[in-house]
Amino acid sequence: MTTSTTSISTASGELPEQAACSRKLRWLVYILLLAVTTGQGLAAILNSAPLQSANDRSRWCTIWSLVEEGTYEIDTINEQAGWSSIDKVRHEGHFYSTKPPLFPTLVAGLYWIIKTTTGLNLNQNLYDVSHIILVVVNLLPMIIALLLICAIVERYAHHDFTRYFVVISGCFATLLTPFLLTLNNHSIATSSAVFALYPFMRILLDQEQKKRYFLLAGFFAMFTCCNELPAALFGLIVFGLLFKANPRFTCFVFTPAALLPLIVFFATNYAATGGWKPFYLYYGTEKYLFEYRGIPSYWKNPQGLDRSLDSPLVYFFHCTFGHHGIFSLSPIYLLTLLSWLFLSKFKANVLRPPLWISLVLTLILFGFYLSKTSNYNYGGNSSALRWMLWLTPFWLISMIPFLDLFSHKRWLQVFGSLCLIGAVFSANYPLHNPWRAPWIFTMFQQAGWINYNQRPPTLDHPMTTWLFSIPEPTAETPEPFVEFTGPGIDGRLMKLTLTVKPSLENEASKNLRTIQVTRFLGTKEVESKKYTIDVVSFQAGKWPKEFLRWPHPEISQAEKNAAYRFFYGMPRPRKFNAGKIRHIFTPLRDDAFRCQLAASQVSVIVAANTESEKKLRYRKDLWLCDQIPFGIAKFETSVYDEQTNQLLNRQTFIVTNASGIGTIPAE
Repeated sequence: MTTSTTSISTASGELPEQAACSRKLRWLVYILLLAVTTGQGLAAILNSAPLQSANDRSRWCTIWSLVEEGTYEIDTINEQAGWSSIDKVRHEGHFYSTKPPLFPTLVAGLYWIIKTTTGLNLNQNLYDVSHIILVVVNLLPMIIALLLICAIVERYAHHDFTRYFVVISGCFATLLTPFLLTLNNHSIATSSAVFALYPFMRILLDQEQKKRYFLLAGFFAMFTCCNELPAALFGLIVFGLLFKANPRFTCFVFTPAALLPLIVFFATNYAATGGWKPFYLYYGTEKYLFEYRGIPSYWKNPQGLDRSLDSPLVYFFHCTFGHHGIFSLSPIYLLTLLSWLFLSKFKANVLRPPLWISLVLTLILFGFYLSKTSNYNYGGNSSALRWMLWLTPFWLISMIPFLDLFSHKRWLQVFGSLCLIGAVFSANYPLHNPWRAPWIFTMFQQAGWINYNQRPPTLDHPMTTWLFSIPEPTAETPEPFVEFTGPGIDGRLMKLTLTVKPSLENEASKNLRTIQVTRFLGTKEVESKKYTIDVVSFQAGKWPKEFLRWPHPEISQAEKNAAYRFFYGMPRPRKFNAGKIRHIFTPLRDDAFRCQLAASQVSVIVAANTESEKKLRYRKDLWLCDQIPFGIAKFETSVYDEQTNQLLNRQTFIVTNASGIGTIPAE
């Protein structure tokens, strides 16, 4: 039997000795490229921050829970700062990750080995442990996969330009590179697809009917499916073609090997969910659309891209040539597209079957995602159309016939090089964090061509002061009050109490309310002042100068100015702008309060016309809540150096007591 390598050598006109020498030189170049890729990937991982997005935090929560608590429930770790994820479901009174549990379970086994052998753990050694795991589960499989890509191009490509172009593209020009930095299913699925493709091609294209190839093809084709469920189509295609080539080995070697990861997939899924259906298939049900301790699930009101606002035509454009476009972000795949278009010219090409497979997989998967109109979110806030990433090796292999056909043409070399440069840029732009928008998305957004941001709800009235409302006394609550507590600049505990005091019921005072403002340092009262407010003017958004009333004419202008500054909440007047909806926990109750953010900032010059002159920026952030007297659950004052943007100090006060709500008694 004549191997493909021998055929290629003969076809190129080289003598066997020359072919061997050229092959050794190419492998030296491949090894150097892989070494650079390994170094780049290792450096990127070691310099990356862990827990970069809700997507990978969801998996890390499962890993932590399995090793630290022996359960798939993620309630404990989900409460920890920096660990919480929106990718969770509520099931039988507990939180679980939405991600299929097989991969996190395998990684949990690796974490257990690291913890028991080195003593390192995710609580005290988060960076070290996460980096070790990412190197093992992301980087090492990718390097092995790239090594197999080198073997594939060496075996089936005819020209050096083709070989080097495909290998360089695989090493530096795919959007899989930034995903090395995060725990995700796409990296391991792509590597697994290569591990299945190589033995599959040896069987189908080279007629090498070896049991080990059937075993590897079966195991890794199914393992790819377990990490990318739409890859089940790939598994079926591989099974069908191999069954046609050798029914006996397919039934007795391929199938048992494929059943192993499949059985483990369903076993781990049953252990996690109590059923055979993965949690993420419950999208849109009560498991996703829950409310817990006053906080609704993110998926009840998704934001940004997750709102799925685009039409099918717009979505198709942005998935191909737009802000998340396969061809706009990675123009090297234009060569793959051209290879598909020239399929009729490759009737005798040994790569014709893989070419058809990649085309069929791409069309069906792309059509499948286009049909899911309720999930038009481009894979969320990420640097790629990540649901299609596992097809990367198929697309790289598919460009080989076209490159071989025109590799001697100068126009192809120039065009290919330009495509390669663009793809390398896109792959390296998000290298520190794949969970960010692609550069084209940012460019479109800055140009005003796209806008996926949801405008915050408008405020009930204009806000010229940090107080949102003035409560009205009732028979049940004759003196509505609210108490805020927080650390002072010197670190000592401070309290601020606002109380509506009774006023005389007459025509002149009908729209007037008197509030008492009392400041405490520890338990000691340090200041108490009363202010009379015209409620109608306040609710109309008038400035403090207009809504404050002065019953005593002897009050000085300095006292009035101090009152104005108190209500401004900052050194100078500035209206507050509405922000997003947020939920916060307070000491008032177990459930969170639904709040709307509001903020304002002003710049002032201190020590003007002196050597100590400095420009400062004051920012006031508010958490508005209509369930609390005066409409404020929390406020925060920050002071920055305008020139350096350095934070100089910050004071945060949160509601700790209020009329009509009360505090939660201590147990």
